[in-house]
Amino acid sequence: MDARQRKTRAKLSEVILRLAAERPASDLTVSEITVAAGINRSTFYQHAASPVELLEDVLREELDAIRDRFLPVTPSVASNDESITVSAVSPSDIRDVTAAVIEHVGFHSTLYSRALGATSGASSLHPMLSRHFAESVTQLLSLHGVRMPQDDSPSPASDAYVAESAARFIADGTVGAIEVWLRTPEPRSVDSFLAVYRLLMPAWWPL
Repeated sequence: MDARQRKTRAKLSEVILRLAAERPASDLTVSEITVAAGINRSTFYQHAASPVELLEDVLREELDAIRDRFLPVTPSVASNDESITVSAVSPSDIRDVTAAVIEHVGFHSTLYSRALGATSGASSLHPMLSRHFAESVTQLLSLHGVRMPQDDSPSPASDAYVAESAARFIADGTVGAIEVWLRTPEPRSVDSFLAVYRLLMPAWWPL
């Protein structure tokens, strides 16, 4: 993006986060967002197809930035292929990135409380948040040295099947735990979430 596009994106981000904290994103219109942001409709559609998509994109950008800060993956400069250079992570790294995501949710608690509930409907952020966690788990398993126990059954499942199952299991369970955490009275504690989270996670997960 050039400077003008970045300025527009920043304004759209501010507007959608503010309005979605007041009403479900699926109830918002492109017109009210463009008026609040001071742009025209064609400019809006350069950034998203709908208010719901814009909200998901803005939150996903924040979540991806958190993951990149704690779990960096960089292209290798030693070869011409698409190999990557990564390093093993410690349990404290995983704790820190988890805490940072929960802090993100807490900062946007009004928005997430509405968008993760059973009645969130078309405004639900559960799929977006679950995908983020699944991608993080997959990255930790494939690139950062996190290892699962071996399947020693007579007919073991493939590594790919086990890894995908683990990613989805942890991701959806984490979002469920976040939903419960958001229903607890304020002030909510990230440490209290992590304490319960440790009890729920499988023993092999380094937290």
